[in-house]
Amino acid sequence: MMNTPFRSVTAAGNPLTHLVVTSPALRGTRPDELPATTLCGRAALEEIEDHPAEVQCPRCLDRAPAFMALPTYAVAL
Repeated sequence: MMNTPFRSVTAAGNPLTHLVVTSPALRGTRPDELPATTLCGRAALEEIEDHPAEVQCPRCLDRAPAFMALPTYAVAL
């Protein structure tokens, strides 16, 4: 399974699904916390199980390529 810095979320004031990014390269993000805002700038509410490729917000999808090369957090067992 490929790791990705993206997580699918719901957002305040909008029925579409959105993206947030968590990466050790981004100050203030942690693997165990949801970032405060989506890529389109809305307040992130809760993580959902939809795959990031299925997100509906066109603005989040337009901004996603700028974050695709970021490292991800890894789980060590």
